[in-house]
Amino acid sequence: MKINQIIVLKESRKNEGRVALTPDAIAALAKKHLHVLVESGAGIIAGFTDAKYIQAGAHIFKFGLEPFPPHSFILRVKCPSPERGRLENKLFSPDTIMMGFLDPLNNDTTHIDEWESLGLALVSLELLPLIANDPKNAQAAMSHFAGRLALHDALNHYHGLCPKKVTVIGTGPAGMGAAFTARELGLPVQLFGRQEQYRLKSEAAGIRYYIAPQTNPLEFIREHLHDQTIIITAARNIGKNAPLLIDEKALVTLPDHSVIIDLSTGEGGNVIGSKSDQVVSYDRNISIINISGYPKAEPHAASIAFSSCILNILLEILAFDKTIDFKNPILVKAVKHPRSQRFRFTN
Repeated sequence: MKINQIIVLKESRKNEGRVALTPDAIAALAKKHLHVLVESGAGIIAGFTDAKYIQAGAHIFKFGLEPFPPHSFILRVKCPSPERGRLENKLFSPDTIMMGFLDPLNNDTTHIDEWESLGLALVSLELLPLIANDPKNAQAAMSHFAGRLALHDALNHYHGLCPKKVTVIGTGPAGMGAAFTARELGLPVQLFGRQEQYRLKSEAAGIRYYIAPQTNPLEFIREHLHDQTIIITAARNIGKNAPLLIDEKALVTLPDHSVIIDLSTGEGGNVIGSKSDQVVSYDRNISIINISGYPKAEPHAASIAFSSCILNILLEILAFDKTIDFKNPILVKAVKHPRSQRFRFTN
């Protein structure tokens, strides 16, 4: 199947200013003789003007004037807003690929089914089987931002009288980012993970490290929460719903006004009662916060990090003959594709 162009869409979620590709990345793709279209204004909030994209070799287009060209590779950071999504669905042509954080495990929406019914091939970045420090891992890159920003957000929300004590559940980039940010602020931190390999680094920074057992992790974690006022959960399994690790029994043990931030957005939630992109008030003014877009608070830096990962993915999956093979190991588990297994770029 021929692919004639890469299209970068403008993000439409509330306060979302990131962009999927920066001008530097587009310049690198232009050297590969790839035709890139960028929606007008897509990079403005992140600090990248249309003029910078043109200078890098992109072509600017205005959304909605005509359907997206056939055989396109569409790049985005997040799923569109419902309003924007309905408009886009009228413009897609068959034989199109879409890549981004597509929320494939979000059961509260039919967007995946709708895209598949239109014949789109979907590459969900959150499903790529990549190690944390892989330069293609956009999930990890954004998680570094999310962990740090979530910790600051939790501190801003906490108005209780008990001392600020931090618990972090999960040793991925988000969890480690939150834990080490808390230590930089001089706060006591306990960290729960699954592997011994994180102990040395954590304890060297003054973080108390616990290995949560495979069986009954809820009970084990619950025993350590009675005086914890800030909790960040960031435990996830690629391709599966996030495990429930804070149940109602655990909430009862927390001090008044405690703040929990659940970073396992769209994957089931680590915290009972957690709702996507909402702040839920529990008894005794305990707050359960679930925000999917912490990195959007720093759109320029986050866009650079995200774009770098996307560029590395494209350079990995593009063969010399300008084809994309969806049998590539990094794509096999991340792709929902109704038809062909190979996509071809044409100049």
